[in-house]
Amino acid sequence: MKKTSAHNDQLIQLIDALLQGNITQEDHSKLERLLKENPEQRQRYVEYLQVHSGLSVWAAESKQSQEWIPHPANAAPQSGNGKSRFLLLLVSSIIAATIFLSLSFYAGWKAQPNREQPLAGSPLTSLENESNIPKSDHIALLTQAVGVEWDTPRNLQTGAGLSAGWLRFTKGTIQVELISGASVVIEGPAAFELISPMKTFCEYGTVRAFVPEQAHGFTIETSRLNVVDLGTEFTLSLKPSGDGHVQVIDGMVELHSPDEQATPANIHSLKTGEGALFDPQGTINRSTDLVLTSINPEELSHLAEEEQHLQFKHWKQHNQNIKADPALIAYYDFEDSSSWSRTLNNKSQQHTSSADGAIVGCQWTSGRWPQKRALEFKRTSDRVRLQVPGEFQSITLMAWVRIEGFERWLSSLMLTDGYNPGNPHWQLSDKGEMILGVKTGAGKNYFSPVVLKPTDLGRWIFLVTVYDHHKREVIHYLDGLPVSSHKIENPIPLVIGPAEIGNWRPQEHTGTHSIRSLNGRVDEFALFGRALSAQDILQWYQSGKPSS
Repeated sequence: MKKTSAHNDQLIQLIDALLQGNITQEDHSKLERLLKENPEQRQRYVEYLQVHSGLSVWAAESKQSQEWIPHPANAAPQSGNGKSRFLLLLVSSIIAATIFLSLSFYAGWKAQPNREQPLAGSPLTSLENESNIPKSDHIALLTQAVGVEWDTPRNLQTGAGLSAGWLRFTKGTIQVELISGASVVIEGPAAFELISPMKTFCEYGTVRAFVPEQAHGFTIETSRLNVVDLGTEFTLSLKPSGDGHVQVIDGMVELHSPDEQATPANIHSLKTGEGALFDPQGTINRSTDLVLTSINPEELSHLAEEEQHLQFKHWKQHNQNIKADPALIAYYDFEDSSSWSRTLNNKSQQHTSSADGAIVGCQWTSGRWPQKRALEFKRTSDRVRLQVPGEFQSITLMAWVRIEGFERWLSSLMLTDGYNPGNPHWQLSDKGEMILGVKTGAGKNYFSPVVLKPTDLGRWIFLVTVYDHHKREVIHYLDGLPVSSHKIENPIPLVIGPAEIGNWRPQEHTGTHSIRSLNGRVDEFALFGRALSAQDILQWYQSGKPSS
């Protein structure tokens, strides 16, 4: 532990000298040697320089104030000198990518056998344990999930991008497609780690692997043996006790010792119809009579369709209760009957016709379920125009959204045309923060932490923000759970008036940051004139999540 700490201190001193431009040739060689020999130090080096690059960008920006542009309490205002923030971030990204590629040369693109890995696709769960933070790069996609009870901080939904890390669940079945082309169907209870596009680790569970020619060599490691696929389909079943078996359905696999350097010749080949049993000591016994029962993708797809049908039916039942809520100001379920319709009907039973939305540019598409409808926001002209009369002490903003990308610094969820006293601005930052801006004096913005990762792109997410005048607090929620709470110093009544979903039509402001078009889909949106409770929000999420 002391040795690791000493290495860390030495690394930081060397990096500081490098960045300040006063590193000696001897220290430069020492830094290169340290990075080449130690994968943990390489990772810290990448992270350190990414932080340095990002801070350099922010430090370079002007402090000129533009109150209609939101800033965290500890961040400097954006520059008004015409330099694009996007270009600055692009430069920093290129620097970070160059560093990463250089270090990958040292690493040989070989993942280290460290079992203390993050949960695949999980959100930021704690600042104390950085191993819980997922890698930013997708190496796989969750394509099916049926009857799953996740043993993770947040339930993963179909369509979620997956980074390197663990998939743990106590029941149900999932399908994961890796970017190498290999795919696996995993039945719970299971603990399965994604290491790289060509390598995984199974602690326990039943796995059926499908490996095309492009992914030959795909490996599922265990603590007893490693299964290397040479094409095209096999199953692996492993109990928590360490007993397991492998069967080749089609093609051929090789069984390798986990420690190939100690026992390089310990390789067993299995062909179509052949299988093998192994015990906790790694003893292998061949068998041609072994028959493993495991679900295939076609059967899983049928089960997923049945589950989606039931979940959609459940949502429609809950939908009827929502419409009757007396505090519901505007509710759009996107279930309008005609594909050519350019009116988004407000389904609140207390609504006025002025709260109906006018669809501009957006095209109708599919929503959370195949039978559910949604609007796609793609172009800078796409939007839904609203007119919401009245004044509100407290509000709750809710939306089911599928984000496809963050092309702009700010992406609109719902913005009022102006930014006058009491006007709320609900939006997302390109870093993945939820933001509620309220015009009070110079304006107040409530930023959540970074809660949306690249792994959240392309999947349906449930976003809620509550402005509670009585409790003097703003709370942001993601997928039914609170992610941040903020004190309201000066609560004032909120006024919406003319506004837009998915875009912004500023009355008085122009410039780069006035373009805040959303890139994604929306298939449900609600505005309440009261603060919903945490229990209400969790119930709404449970009834509306794409899969049970």
